[in-house]
Amino acid sequence: MTTLSFEEIASIKLAALCPLPLNLAWHENRTSFFSCRKERRSIHLRLHKLFAKAPSPVLEAVVFYAVKGNREAGIIVRQMAHLYFSQKRIAPDQLEAKGRVYDLHEVRDRIKKKYFSDVEVAIGWSTHRRTGGFKCMTFGSYDRHRNQIRINPLLDDAAVPLFFLEFIVYHEMLHAVIPARIDVRGAVHSHTREFRLKEKQFPEFERAKEWEKNSLQFFKRKLHGRT
Repeated sequence: MTTLSFEEIASIKLAALCPLPLNLAWHENRTSFFSCRKERRSIHLRLHKLFAKAPSPVLEAVVFYAVKGNREAGIIVRQMAHLYFSQKRIAPDQLEAKGRVYDLHEVRDRIKKKYFSDVEVAIGWSTHRRTGGFKCMTFGSYDRHRNQIRINPLLDDAAVPLFFLEFIVYHEMLHAVIPARIDVRGAVHSHTREFRLKEKQFPEFERAKEWEKNSLQFFKRKLHGRT
């Protein structure tokens, strides 16, 4: 006897719920956990595998959101994704921590010893290379799904003061300590009031923010290879 996978079972349920023929593809791309294209006689849906084990009310919301674009159904879909990515952990990506100037393991361990004695988090230089126009800088990010911090490799520069890099690492480690909050509209809030208060406790907070404010032209030149 053949046992159906969770994806196959969920596909059957979704097809039964959908009033139009459903073309469904499962994937594991976190950034596009739900994408839908509605045609005249069918629905083309790409869905993260997290929904394969979703309860029936969530699957109903998936279909209602795909077919009608219903706001309340969309909130349920986003809440389900937020819950999954907040709670389920996978192995971190293999990222290099030792740069030309700064060793992120050393920076993380120093920040951990001072402020986060119980926090275990992976860290490394991001491999992403920004393309397109320069409007703002993303200095770092925290991926709760992987429990991993990525730091922009543009910070691996002797012109970037250590106190600023330490502030960025502190900021991202705060994300590991203080979970994001999802509101009744399904919007995720990472920088809550509690987060902002804790962030300001970093001794070099004002100095780091001032350096950041004055650094964008430096990073713009560096990004385009003019430093």
